[in-house]
Amino acid sequence: MANNSYRVDLDRLDEVVKKLNNVLKDMQGASGKAKSGTHLPEGALGKDFEEERELRQTHGDMKEFIEKYVLKKLEDLIDDLQKKTTKTHGAYQDQEQSTSNALKSGQPSAHKNYS
Repeated sequence: MANNSYRVDLDRLDEVVKKLNNVLKDMQGASGKAKSGTHLPEGALGKDFEEERELRQTHGDMKEFIEKYVLKKLEDLIDDLQKKTTKTHGAYQDQEQSTSNALKSGQPSAHKNYS
């Protein structure tokens, strides 16, 4: 039998939010390690040869690239997804409550716009 209704599992959405928060915390830890745990001081690769300076410069460039264009973008993406999932969870929860209240009172449920 076809059913035109829908059902959203709010517990699963809540679980997704929690998992995204954990991923975000892990990403922030990786970001911290990339910033502070990968310093290459002058002389660490030897002294008085041109390649040492080039290696340190390239290392610094790659470190900056990873921090700004990989880790930061991933953190921002995960944070955005977490916020949108939280908002979606709240919208469905509000609608579920509105529908429940409407059924109890015999009134049509109010549809809210969550854009």
